Amino acid sequence: MIHILTIHWHSEDWIDIQLKYLDQYIKEPYRIYTFLNNVPNIQKHKNKFFYYSTENIKSHPIKLNLLADMAAFSADSDEDYLLFIDGDAFPINSITEFKEEVFKQYKLAAVQRLENNGDLQPHPCFCMTTVAFWKEIKGDWKAGGVKWLDRFGKEVWDVGGQMLKIMNDLEVDWYKLNRSNEHKLHPMLFGVYENLIYHHGAAFRNPGTRIDRNQVENFEDRLRRFRKAKKIMPRWLARKLFLPMKYEVQKNAENSKKVYQLIEKDTMFYKSLDQL
Repeated sequence: MIHILTIHWHSEDWIDIQLKYLDQYIKEPYRIYTFLNNVPNIQKHKNKFFYYSTENIKSHPIKLNLLADMAAFSADSDEDYLLFIDGDAFPINSITEFKEEVFKQYKLAAVQRLENNGDLQPHPCFCMTTVAFWKEIKGDWKAGGVKWLDRFGKEVWDVGGQMLKIMNDLEVDWYKLNRSNEHKLHPMLFGVYENLIYHHGAAFRNPGTRIDRNQVENFEDRLRRFRKAKKIMPRWLARKLFLPMKYEVQKNAENSKKVYQLIEKDTMFYKSLDQL
């Protein structure tokens, strides 16, 4: 049994897409556990999941941890698998075949987003392990104050930091799924990993990334001006005049819409991203 743990936030757009691909590429029993926070038409969707919650918890890693606890409690065996996956991510190849091959040697497999300025940590856009191993390591998706240096020598932290510390402290050799596609739309968004997982990225929030900051001259100074402006003028006006990444965010949002429309009509969409 595979216990799938996912979160949808303020949008129903990805629910049926994700469910379709999960059903296509998992050829064994599975259950899906989810948080549906402020999702429109929830009555239409809630019964599509084995378990759902609308508890107003803001922290993404805490919600993942709670879903893992729920799945571990309801699992019939500690040899069952936990599959963490972002709401805007889904498989494009067989999860069952991947699991049977990779877990001959490894106890945990996860996306590692090296393209995000050199992120090192396991990322919950896709992570798979057994119930037994999750319990053994006391798995935790919080950032946990864990920092690492990005490719520019700057200290960064993010979701999965605590998992990175656990893996390092226990000297666990985990299987890393790295990016396997490139296109001109964005160096991090709309990514495919190991030819197995598609992750749209930033579908549930403002689509500005750390990579986009690299394109903004004097980003830190502009960010300080924006924060000061918010205190003395309406927020909408401050964003219009001073938001450091407004052009990058606008471009990402436009590309996100194009890719979403392609996903809706073409199951092999990921092979056509360079044509957008």
